[in-house]
Amino acid sequence: MTNLKAAFLTLGCKTNHYETDAIRMQFEAAGFQIVDFGETANVYLVNTCTVTAEADRKSRQMLRRARQANPQALVVALGCQVVIGDAADWADLGIGNTDKSRTCEKVLEQLRRRGLPDLPDCPAARLHEDGAFDEMGQVGKQSETRAYIKIEDGCNQFCSYCAIPLARGRVRSRERAHILAEAVSLAERGYREVVLTGIHLCSYGSDRGEPDHAVMDLALELAGIPGIERIRLGSLDPKSVTGSFIRLAAQNQKLCPHFHLSLQSGCDRTLAHMNRRYTAAEYREAVRALRASFADPGITTDLIVGFPGESEDDFRQSLDFCREMGFLRMHVFRYSARKGTRAASMPGRVDPQVIADRSRQMMALASDMALACHSRQVGRQLTVLTERQRPDGLYEGYSESYVPVRFRARQRIETGSLVTVTGLKADADFLLAKRHDRQFMI
Repeated sequence: MTNLKAAFLTLGCKTNHYETDAIRMQFEAAGFQIVDFGETANVYLVNTCTVTAEADRKSRQMLRRARQANPQALVVALGCQVVIGDAADWADLGIGNTDKSRTCEKVLEQLRRRGLPDLPDCPAARLHEDGAFDEMGQVGKQSETRAYIKIEDGCNQFCSYCAIPLARGRVRSRERAHILAEAVSLAERGYREVVLTGIHLCSYGSDRGEPDHAVMDLALELAGIPGIERIRLGSLDPKSVTGSFIRLAAQNQKLCPHFHLSLQSGCDRTLAHMNRRYTAAEYREAVRALRASFADPGITTDLIVGFPGESEDDFRQSLDFCREMGFLRMHVFRYSARKGTRAASMPGRVDPQVIADRSRQMMALASDMALACHSRQVGRQLTVLTERQRPDGLYEGYSESYVPVRFRARQRIETGSLVTVTGLKADADFLLAKRHDRQFMI
């Protein structure tokens, strides 16, 4: 066959990254050579994101960069910005979220139309009914040390600022047998930690009438797979942290005590305008219950500043609430209007300079809270999944509770190894540690 090269670039969420890994495996199976995005390739594929205006801008920028790298190449836009944005206008081929499993097939069709000879057949795409989960097969080769397993797609929440339900559609759950089979395959390949991911993870099973703790039932099944030593959950809706959820979580000895509860605002008035369906008090109770059931769990979150109508008092309430919660990590986003959402037409737009100032204040608080959380780990033993070795010789990875850790070792540590360390010194960005069973000082 012709020696074809394909280059991939992914923007946005972990679900996007998982899907890119699945598509990359299709191309490898078809005989494509996978090269870095900055190299010359015959096909460039950009898995786009449209969650913010900045994500839109980056998606278009990467598509333009692909065109400049090789004007004769086939440029393919994938994902959310194809569905509700203009990404397809910047590419030769646009493929939405419900058809990603047919990406290799569609690319080869386009290449044949260009007259390229001796093209291979791609792996057969799995057919699915309209409205069903787009099964992409087992993704046994992934780009990160911890393995991601997509268990759900779509969202029914329709928060007033969010275009993702428009781009991803309604909730569609993956067949449990496919999830478990993929986990077995990942364990056999040496992955010690799996992360359950989806667009609205807690809705897993809801389209099939399963209970609201179905994701925790699944996690318990995954815990029984030999070789899987850590199970981590993706982003959670605070309303899903019920008594049954916490009870099942506490029973699962392999579940990492790390809970990403998306907050978006600590002000009830703003939460109501966002259509978030919970109050600050309900969020507080969810965090309290988790901390009562787990020893110093990692609580992380997302936050939006500058939502339409957010007054200075609203912002102060949100800032004070976040300080009270003491998050391990807080991702701060500046509000940007998304076409087709209710918030896009709401009055009370906040001045961009005010939004920028509020963002700086929230990010400063996030740094202070991270330092406080890391400081509590000094002198404690933690188990770290080793992800990489830095140029300065330090290894880095994450603890069970998602504390970023750096440590030194005399002997080489294999990527993906679980290592016991003791915290030595805290920084806002990471915890410096030493091997627990060695007297190595840094």
